[in-house]
Amino acid sequence: MSRISFALAASALMASSAFIGCAPPKVLVLDPGCTRQPCYDANYIDTAYGAVRYMLDYAREPIVGDDSIDLTRPIIWASTVNLNDYGETSNFGRLMGETLAISLQNHRQSKMIQMTLRQGNVPITPEGEFLLTRDMKDLATRFNAGAALVSSYSVAVDKVYVQCSLINVDQNTLVAAVQFALPLGPRTEALLKNVEWPDDANAMIRANLAEKKAKERAITRAHW
Repeated sequence: MSRISFALAASALMASSAFIGCAPPKVLVLDPGCTRQPCYDANYIDTAYGAVRYMLDYAREPIVGDDSIDLTRPIIWASTVNLNDYGETSNFGRLMGETLAISLQNHRQSKMIQMTLRQGNVPITPEGEFLLTRDMKDLATRFNAGAALVSSYSVAVDKVYVQCSLINVDQNTLVAAVQFALPLGPRTEALLKNVEWPDDANAMIRANLAEKKAKERAITRAHW
């Protein structure tokens, strides 16, 4: 190969490498397997600790003034709310809110102040933006709070998606956030439906199994 041909080949290789390096990242990631409700549940405590640790590790550093979060001051938190209705929660939302708050308290020894969930007091506006209500800001001022821990959940066919954020209450800015998915197993489903007693939960599980078998029989007949 002549020097000119070799130079052209090298230039082409460098150009193709540069193009590959500049290629946009892959956004869509498929979840393999058929979508169906699992028979197992997540460990809520370990998952919450991991989520809070992730938020603290990737929390935004101060950029202009004091727009990060001061975890030496008290932190306001509320129950995890339904993403489709910010005035609604469940046993799952109450448990998840408690678990996230305890995880944050154990990570940084911050003083946690619980915000009672009631209409007009949920720290997320109906538009879905992470903005604090006036009641929340008044409470933050009264207790000299430095941050608010807010979270929401959304139920899918086989998973529950949880979004959790830390908000600077002084400047009303989102400082850290994390999202994770929990399998919609029997324990999680019972908490979402506010089923508390084992007998009621067993009845729910038996009903789900009967429904699943009926669907499988219907599919089998359709293939005949």
